[in-house]
Amino acid sequence: MALVGNSFLVVIKGIAFAVSGSGAMLSEAIHSVADTANQALLLLGIKKSTKGPSRKYQYGYGADRYFYSLMSAVGIFVLGCGVTVYHGIHVLMHPGEIHVTWITWVVLAVAGAVDGFVMWKAIQSVSGEAKAAGGFLSYLSDATDPTVAAVIFEDGVAVLGVAAAAAGIGVSAATGSAIPDGIASIVIGLLLGAVAIYLGMKNRELLLGRSVPSPMEDEVIEFLESWPTVVNVKDVRSRVVGADRFRVKADLEFDGEKLGSVHIDWVEIQVKEIKDTDDARRFAAAFGSKVVEALGDEVDRIETEMQKRFPKIEWVDLETD
Repeated sequence: MALVGNSFLVVIKGIAFAVSGSGAMLSEAIHSVADTANQALLLLGIKKSTKGPSRKYQYGYGADRYFYSLMSAVGIFVLGCGVTVYHGIHVLMHPGEIHVTWITWVVLAVAGAVDGFVMWKAIQSVSGEAKAAGGFLSYLSDATDPTVAAVIFEDGVAVLGVAAAAAGIGVSAATGSAIPDGIASIVIGLLLGAVAIYLGMKNRELLLGRSVPSPMEDEVIEFLESWPTVVNVKDVRSRVVGADRFRVKADLEFDGEKLGSVHIDWVEIQVKEIKDTDDARRFAAAFGSKVVEALGDEVDRIETEMQKRFPKIEWVDLETD
């Protein structure tokens, strides 16, 4: 929706700039070009990140979403912020004439409506998750899918940019000076720069492998500690491997007595049959194998139950301490 909307805005803003010669309107057109290119990158990242594990990438391609989102942030900074601010400064240094017509105002109104609608739909699409996370800001802070945040912030800035462009064009039309128009262009560019920096830092965090949110980690530790045969939980580590996909590793200290007691009936029978050292050796080997098998089965049960309890954790690595 964002991609289609901004493609449409590129055309009508370009026409409005051609008619008015407004620097702020050109900035808005550049803004929409940047948004269109960036959202195409985001869509490409989403598609690529859904590929399953391969021999070369055994945890899948989930982080591709972060790479393309980072490229999108770079594009916003260079094309959106850099070019727009440069053009605004150029207007201030070499102010020209602008011709404001009804087309300019219609285009700004349509742009504000389209960007506002897309932003509202993006917010609406994550409202349930935001409520569960304790609020919209908490959701954005912990979200592992930067594409939603990118659309929300880009279109939020787009709405503010339309307001800034309308103010700059209006004052320039009233005063006959292009200076307010140039200032509006710089404001739009700085807004884009702020969004680009935020998205860049967010994607850096996710590419580095941020851990699971603290509340989830606490729940995971509580779950492991409550398991009947687990005595102690050590060295819990986690990282994000894709949008709402995590890997968790933990060292567990097991209660050997409880694991061994599973085979008490078998032990009683075998002990009665021990007659010499060879019998004892065979018993020890068989009992050791059964305990190791029981430990492996217990780890499998914990991992299975853990993934049922926490479906976002796709990979669980449990080791015995």
